[in-house]
Amino acid sequence: MRIFFITHTYSLGGSGGGEQFVSAFLQELRRRKHRVFVFTPGGKEFEKKEKALGLEVYHAPTFGHHAFHKFEYVLMSWKAAELAKKFRPDVIHSQNDIFPALIGSAVKGATKKPLVVAVEYLSDQAVSLNLKTVFAINKLLLPRIGFDVIVSWSKFVVQKFFLPWGIEKEKIRLVPGAVDVKRFLKKAKPNPKLVKIGKNLIVSAKPLHSTNAAGLSYVIKAMAIVAKKFPEWKYVIVGEGQSKQMLGDLAKQLGLQKNVFLIGPIENEEMPSVYAASQIVAHSFAFKATTSIALIESMAAGKAIVATRSGEVAPTTADTVMLARQKDAKSIAEGLLKLIENPSLRKQLGEKARARAKEKFGIEGVVRQFEKIYKEAQEKNNGIAD
Repeated sequence: MRIFFITHTYSLGGSGGGEQFVSAFLQELRRRKHRVFVFTPGGKEFEKKEKALGLEVYHAPTFGHHAFHKFEYVLMSWKAAELAKKFRPDVIHSQNDIFPALIGSAVKGATKKPLVVAVEYLSDQAVSLNLKTVFAINKLLLPRIGFDVIVSWSKFVVQKFFLPWGIEKEKIRLVPGAVDVKRFLKKAKPNPKLVKIGKNLIVSAKPLHSTNAAGLSYVIKAMAIVAKKFPEWKYVIVGEGQSKQMLGDLAKQLGLQKNVFLIGPIENEEMPSVYAASQIVAHSFAFKATTSIALIESMAAGKAIVATRSGEVAPTTADTVMLARQKDAKSIAEGLLKLIENPSLRKQLGEKARARAKEKFGIEGVVRQFEKIYKEAQEKNNGIAD
């Protein structure tokens, strides 16, 4: 099958959840012998990997801060339509939100091929002005896109946004986010950067933009409680972003310089070694979370997890993690303390989390679901199905 793939979280590696999903998804499509053309802003640093994988990619020119790139490449819709005519796709797949969907609509108009729109994340509780603006644009324009199928990672997003916005139920499909689970099943050597900090480590790994940082701030506050009872336990935050300084300042204000460490970014290829060095993983969401790729990765790594009950977290994890109340440092601390005090529980939950990740969130199964969606859209587009 020939797939014209449009995204603004393009990566063949990457640190963010969207980038990791796209990387794994594209690689699995190629492994399954599909021909793929990617239209994306920037990303020229991946050209060697693209060639090795056999991906065809157009890197739309970008300028200014990366937060604006998704707005900028919509202006290149005409170029996407031109390239798609030459590529002759069987199906158009837009991944992320309204911005690639707008480009996909232009490509559909030019090629008369079906458009599958995949939406990873929507939240009306975002912290930053950028994300608030993005949400408003999605609310206004997403229901007006002439897609054949719209896919959500999250039942919450469907019920909270898609249906109230007037999107037809018959066009909606639920397919979760996924990871390359196999990467995390192999035994990894603990990352030396974390080993230097200690043996009793609680870890969070996320890009440190304002919304993620708002969630992680509650784990730092929880550490003020944990450290009083178990001062030998350390909290390590892996990631980079504009809110890193804010988190560091918070740790200092709470007198946690010996218990909280912000070590900056670590390459995605090394994430199995990060989890190998940890005893517990903390996921704190300050918003209604969709499927969290970082959460699934830590499950696949077989880690004991404390996660805040928000959005899709409980349905994703089932009974495999310690659930805490959202924006509640005391509740998070209670979960951490219970795991610290009970090593056998850590092992039990880690094994259950890994089994669930293998069963429900492997990239192979998700790609198979999309193949069925592509075929369904093709048949309807060709007048074969009703």
